[in-house]
Amino acid sequence: MSKSINLTLREAGLSAKEAALYVAMLSLGEVGITDLAAKAKLKKSTAYMVVESLREKGLVGSFRSRSGTKFVATSPKQFLDRAQKQLDELQTVIPRLEALQRSQGVEPTISYYRGKEGYFIAVADFLKVHNSTVRQMGSLTEIQSVIGAEYDTTQIVPERIKNNIFLRALYFPSEMNEVAKRDHTGELREIRLMPDQFFHRAYTMIYGDKVAIVSSRKELVTVIIESAEVAESERQKFDLLWNLLGESARL
Repeated sequence: MSKSINLTLREAGLSAKEAALYVAMLSLGEVGITDLAAKAKLKKSTAYMVVESLREKGLVGSFRSRSGTKFVATSPKQFLDRAQKQLDELQTVIPRLEALQRSQGVEPTISYYRGKEGYFIAVADFLKVHNSTVRQMGSLTEIQSVIGAEYDTTQIVPERIKNNIFLRALYFPSEMNEVAKRDHTGELREIRLMPDQFFHRAYTMIYGDKVAIVSSRKELVTVIIESAEVAESERQKFDLLWNLLGESARL
């Protein structure tokens, strides 16, 4: 048996002897215990115990013939079925585990990236939060000078629309030349303008339980903070500024 198959079966939950016996059965087809034990290089008594172990896992079937009991391996696709079942079970329990983690006051997770890759990581991250609102604030020109305006229109916007992610943005009037012509309703976007006297080059995104802060292109550092409390605090600050600016500041 190749090392790769052995390792994969071990990672799927089989012991070394179970893996050897299962592969032996696959190669032999319907087989008696004597030939099976010889093929797997196990003692006959050990082979019986391993067969029973595999039977409990649903990986072995048996039937009686004139020459004695025969054993046969079930389809290897059983491993995929078992893995999918485990994945489904994990997906149902993960939200409860995360809630328990948050209730214990776990420290925020902070990720730090250098270069424009950090911004792309943050974008890919918020695009996973379907049916949500992402809040963005800062210098649009600064970000577009790093990633290019075309990337926003051809990549981010279509994916955002597909995932029903609404954008609420606070930008500066001096940067709105081309953006002002966009179909904001169709592109699920609402913009309000901050006074240019408060212009800054950093860019902030608030989504789900995360806050992403991108520095200017000169430094180009991205920090992503994962914390329900921090995200909620930043969301409240954003909404306060949004409401203070009011409809008169709407683009």
